[in-house]
Amino acid sequence: MEIIVTHLASDFDSFAGMVAAKKIFPSGEIILPSSLNQNVREFMILHEDDLPQFKEISDIDLNDIKKVVMIDTRIPGRIGQIQKIVKDPDVKIITIDHHQKSREDINAGKNYFKKVGSTTTIIVQEIIKRKIDITQFEATLFMLGIYEDTGNFTYPNTSSLDLDAGSFLLGKGANLFVVSKFLNLALSEEQHVLLERLIFNSWKIKINEKEILLSKTASDSYVEGLSVLTRKLALVEESDIVFCWVKMKEKVYIVGRSDDVDVDISKILLPLGGGGHQLAASSVVKDTDFEKIEKILIDSLKKNIKKPVVSKNIMTFPVRLIEENKSIAYASELLKKYGHSGIPIVNTKGILTGIITRKDIDKAIKHGLSHAPVKGFKSGDIITATPETTLEEIQRLMIENGVGRIPIILKNKIIGIITRKDLLRSLNYKDVRDLPEINISEKGPDYFKVNIRERIDKLFPETIKDELLAISNLAKELKYKVYLVGGVVRDILLNKPNLDIDIVVEGDGINFSNKLANRMNAKVWMHKKFKTSVIVLENKRHIDVATARIEYYEKPAALPNVEEASIKQDLYRRDFTINSMAISLNKENYMTLLDFFGGRRDLKNRKIKVMHKLSFVEDPTRIFRAVRFEQRFAFKIDITTENLIRSAIEMEIISKLTGVRIRDELIAILEEDSPGKPLKRLYEYGALEKINIHIKIDTRFENRLIKILSGYNKIKQFYGENLKKWRLVFCILLSDFNEEDLVRWCSDMKVRKKDMEVILNSVRVKNSMIEKLGNCILGNSELYITLKNVPAELQVILYSYGSNIMQNIINYAENLKDVRLSVNGDMLMGLGFKHGEEIGKALEKLLLLKLDGKIKSSKDEILQAKSLLASVLLKKDRNLSLK
Repeated sequence: MEIIVTHLASDFDSFAGMVAAKKIFPSGEIILPSSLNQNVREFMILHEDDLPQFKEISDIDLNDIKKVVMIDTRIPGRIGQIQKIVKDPDVKIITIDHHQKSREDINAGKNYFKKVGSTTTIIVQEIIKRKIDITQFEATLFMLGIYEDTGNFTYPNTSSLDLDAGSFLLGKGANLFVVSKFLNLALSEEQHVLLERLIFNSWKIKINEKEILLSKTASDSYVEGLSVLTRKLALVEESDIVFCWVKMKEKVYIVGRSDDVDVDISKILLPLGGGGHQLAASSVVKDTDFEKIEKILIDSLKKNIKKPVVSKNIMTFPVRLIEENKSIAYASELLKKYGHSGIPIVNTKGILTGIITRKDIDKAIKHGLSHAPVKGFKSGDIITATPETTLEEIQRLMIENGVGRIPIILKNKIIGIITRKDLLRSLNYKDVRDLPEINISEKGPDYFKVNIRERIDKLFPETIKDELLAISNLAKELKYKVYLVGGVVRDILLNKPNLDIDIVVEGDGINFSNKLANRMNAKVWMHKKFKTSVIVLENKRHIDVATARIEYYEKPAALPNVEEASIKQDLYRRDFTINSMAISLNKENYMTLLDFFGGRRDLKNRKIKVMHKLSFVEDPTRIFRAVRFEQRFAFKIDITTENLIRSAIEMEIISKLTGVRIRDELIAILEEDSPGKPLKRLYEYGALEKINIHIKIDTRFENRLIKILSGYNKIKQFYGENLKKWRLVFCILLSDFNEEDLVRWCSDMKVRKKDMEVILNSVRVKNSMIEKLGNCILGNSELYITLKNVPAELQVILYSYGSNIMQNIINYAENLKDVRLSVNGDMLMGLGFKHGEEIGKALEKLLLLKLDGKIKSSKDEILQAKSLLASVLLKKDRNLSLK
């Protein structure tokens, strides 16, 4: 027997969920809980003929139950008598629930869970997926479940899947008039009386800047709908967080409701045996007086309500300032340089005296006042805040005073600034220290739910974990802030191994790297201009350390000038959002992810998105990196970023790059697993043309490259690091160049001389090699002579030209190229050979004999060497006699 059950005091979400579940488990019997909410009971009475047949627990033999489908809960204690059955190991358990996991959850065989606003949504999504037909009545009932638990799609836990389910149900004819009627039942006289008592007895407390409404009362009889009354109390008192407890007969009923995503009601009520989800939960207790409930509740509130995000958590620092006697023209240049729309003004003592905006500066310039000091144009009233000012207060100050930036002041000095962008970004994420989890399609991993500590434990060896801990300890001693940044953070979220450790220091990065190198007994290389250093460890690994900095470019494609900055400003200068995240290595928030610019969102959406509109103008190498990351991760460059790429290329910005920077970016692309894909993108954008690579990247080229790279994978084993993929692909890309143009291109790109020789030799002799190797299978000695000076890269290219060449190349690489003699020059001199030329020719002759199988052992080598010596001596004697 198969049954479908839900929790006691069933609401519309759990009731509708049971009916919906029967569409997926048609053999399941729906077991009504012993108690239903009033509106559910009235709906059931009115629509009895349209509903499936229900059973009560007394109608069935518990011993016959083989499968239990639990709806809207995973906690056995919430389903009444059925809990005895679900604990039987022989009974199969399936749970469908949208509530957070708890310690009391049953270990189900299968668990359907999604972080959505309603359990009914999960089941409706499955109905859609399985293309199960539903009636208009069922659509209306399911809509009731979703509307109730999402607050008509207004509660913060509402997800896009809830809206998708609602849209589907409307398409099936869901009746919103019926939905409205049963979700807004008029209060009974008893409920009115109880609500008045709750209003009269209510009081407010404040914990960590959160205002919480509490109320308590008693009733001689049981009054239904305390959850509805709690919601109405919240509306009347305009409170986001409400807890009510009411004694009815022998029990105390406790209900909590919240419209604040930072306050998890289910966790707060857990000490009182509560259950539910983040925004709504309830509990029933016995033999507990009001004072004890209040104490437990307040203790739990203090434990679970986080300290508020304050200005010091989101402010930008250090702040760019301008002295009040500086000119309007100078202020204009500063704003252009740093991309700001306003800047604080200070006097000679560094005390804030005002703010000047881009609008003020433009007006002054328009009136011919570029020479005037900025103090004549500063704002009147200065609105400031302290490092501990809450975001709510910052928001109020901005709205009431109509300002777009608020300086943060400590001891009369400006230590930071909050702009509208800072505030909006933090409000969107709500808590910059702990971004909300966002569900992702089952098609891909949920990057938002990564446990950073667990992922690092999995991906990193112990040595690197020890290094990160050492970095954290040193930062604490020096009172610096340190962060793990760059591609390694991205790859941790993508669950990909990456052992390149990049550290950013808020403070003196050079000083930090010196001290860290001393502790690790390592060497350190410094680049003081860019405030960066590299620590080279004994195991040949390295740690890159940089001072948190901002960059500004004096002209397009130039190397940047740098200045110290905060971690947020440092991350903003990165190339793409997916590379703009950091992991804190500081003791107070060790292994916390920082994502100011939506990097996780773009990982989820598989997007390559540039950080700002001038990014490709300032550094065109980012164009190459964009296509490389796009193809490596199978992502997609977003439309805006793609338009910016095309615009930068049309402006000839790439041609302003130095050759060495283009070379390095091309090498990085060509070393990718599938370099053909990013090459095609660069060709489509017109970027290759701008760097004088004119080959057509079409299907023919792609197929040829795939074939050559297949040969590369086979031949790589024989040459190891002496065979470079990037040199191989360069040989293909530049194959149509004449020698003069090829030398010029390589020189412009600063290709190293030894690499240029490989490319030149490959282009020079390719055709002659095809002709010679393609006609027949060469003997060993002839093959050796033919290929011994041919670059490995050209051998790979030749490998793709027919079976004869393929056999010749494999024979040489596998059997011939590493053949060596046992004898050497010293041994030949001992036999009687007199000078280097004789010895060289003799060694070459011996090697060829060995390759052809005429020498089998070291003894044979000596015998053949003696024979060669006899021939040499005989020739000398003849020459003497002729003289």
